[in-house]
Amino acid sequence: MEFTVALYICLAVLGTILFAGSSRRPADETAFFDRISGKEIQGALAVFIIIHQTVVALNAKYDDPEDMFFFFFYGILAVSFFFFSSGFGLIKRWMTDENYIRGFMRRRIFTVLVPFFICNYIYLTDALLNNIVAREHFGFGEVICSFFGIFLINNEMWFAVEIMILYIAFRLVFAKVKKPLTGIIIMTLVVLVMMTIGLFSGHSETGVMSYWFKGEWWYNTLLMFPLGMLYAYKEDRINKVIKKAFISILIASSILFVLLDHVHRNLVMDSIYWTEYYGSAHHILDKLKGLGVETLFEIVFLILVLTVMSRVKIGNPVIKFFGKISLEIIMLNYILIDKLYFLYKLYGIGVYLPAVAAGTIVCASLVYMVKNIVLERKSGLFDGKVT
Repeated sequence: MEFTVALYICLAVLGTILFAGSSRRPADETAFFDRISGKEIQGALAVFIIIHQTVVALNAKYDDPEDMFFFFFYGILAVSFFFFSSGFGLIKRWMTDENYIRGFMRRRIFTVLVPFFICNYIYLTDALLNNIVAREHFGFGEVICSFFGIFLINNEMWFAVEIMILYIAFRLVFAKVKKPLTGIIIMTLVVLVMMTIGLFSGHSETGVMSYWFKGEWWYNTLLMFPLGMLYAYKEDRINKVIKKAFISILIASSILFVLLDHVHRNLVMDSIYWTEYYGSAHHILDKLKGLGVETLFEIVFLILVLTVMSRVKIGNPVIKFFGKISLEIIMLNYILIDKLYFLYKLYGIGVYLPAVAAGTIVCASLVYMVKNIVLERKSGLFDGKVT
C-alpha cells in the first residue's frame, strides 16, 4: 500500500472513530466539556498516538514514511490534550466533592502506578532477552534502576511518570489549600519547576536507558495541565464567551492554528530542540523559542477543540472503550512497533500499521484488566463506566 493511501485511510478512520454517533449540542447546554467527554476524546487521540509513534519509529529507522510523515508533527497536540483534560478533571472533582482527597492515592496514583510497572517489567524483560541474544549486558546498577522505574528503558513511558508526579503534587497541595485559585497558582509553580528541569536536562546519550526529564517531550506540553485546572475554575465564564462569540473564535483559532502549524513544522524540521548537537552557542534560547511556539500552538488547538465541542456532542462505544485503555496504549505501543517491524519489511505499511494497532489494543486491554484485578476494581472494558 502506498503511504498516500495509508494517510487518507488513517484520517478517515480517526474521523469516524471521533465523530460517529455525534450530534448537535442543545443550545441550552452551558457545560460542554467534562471528564467523560475528555476521556472519549482521549480514546480517539490514543489511536492517533499509535499512528504517530509508528511514523516516528519508521523515521528513526531511516524508512521514509513519505506522506505519512504528516502524523509526525502532531503528537504534542494529543499529549497536550491529555494533560489539559487531567488538570481539568482533578480540580473539577475537588471543587464538587469535599471528600475527593480522601483515598486519592489509590483512586488516581495507583491507577497509573500499577500499569506503569507492568509495562516497565515487560520492557525490562524484553531488553534483557535481547541482550542475551546479542551477548551484551546491562550493569547491575542499570538493572536495579530500571527495575524501580528510575531508568526508563523505553522513553514512551515518560508520560506515566510525569502524570504521577503531578498527581502527588496535587494531593499534597489540595489537601492543604482551601481556595482553588491558590492551589492552581502553586501547581503552576510546580509545573514551571518541572519544565525548567527538563529544559536544562538535555537529551539521553543512549537509546537504551535514560534518567527522567531527558528530552523536550518532558516539558513542551506540561503547561497545559494547570491551564486545564484554570479552565475548570473559570469554566462558566469562559463557556459564555465561547458560546457568545462562537463564529469569531472558530475563525480566529482556525487561522491561528494553520499559521502556527506552518511555523511549528519549520521549527521541528530545523531540529530546534537539538541545536546543541549542531554547534549552537545559544541552544537554551533555541529550546525556549521552540517551547514558546509549541505552547501557543497547543493553546490554540485546545481553544479550537473547546469551540467545536460547544456545538458538537460526541460519544460512541468505540471511543469510550479506547478512552479506558488510553494510558496503556501510550505505554505499550512501542513494543509492538518494534516486535512487528518485520511485517513492514515484508508487506509494507498496509499490513504493518494495522497489526501494530491491533496488537497494541489487545495488549493494552490485557494490562487494563490485570490492573483492575490488582486494584480490586469492578470496572470492566465494556461496562461503559469512566475510571
